[in-house]
Amino acid sequence: MEKPTKNIKKGQPKGPKKAPAKKPKKTVNGGEKPPKPKAAPRRKVSASKTIKSKDDPVNPPTRAETQHMYFAFLGSQIADKAYELYMQRGQEHGHDLEDWLEAERQILPKEISDRSKE
Repeated sequence: MEKPTKNIKKGQPKGPKKAPAKKPKKTVNGGEKPPKPKAAPRRKVSASKTIKSKDDPVNPPTRAETQHMYFAFLGSQIADKAYELYMQRGQEHGHDLEDWLEAERQILPKEISDRSKE
């Protein structure tokens, strides 16, 4: 009895295909990766916002950021003055809007005149 022969053509591999071996990548500095460029450090204000430093020559603040910082500063000055007026009144409740508006009247003209001199 004869063995059945398989229909195998010449040049076909007999086993499963193997992936070619990977060549090592050529690198600079004798095998070390080149260092990544570092960005200029930024000051963190809160977890969600970062504000650039005014003195940073590489990344100076934009006009919008400068205005944001100025109005935040101005708002805190007004809030401090309104609290001072509240304390002078004897911590009497119900006059918070009056205190805020009076604080604006006292703070804003001074700020406007100071900014016009710059």
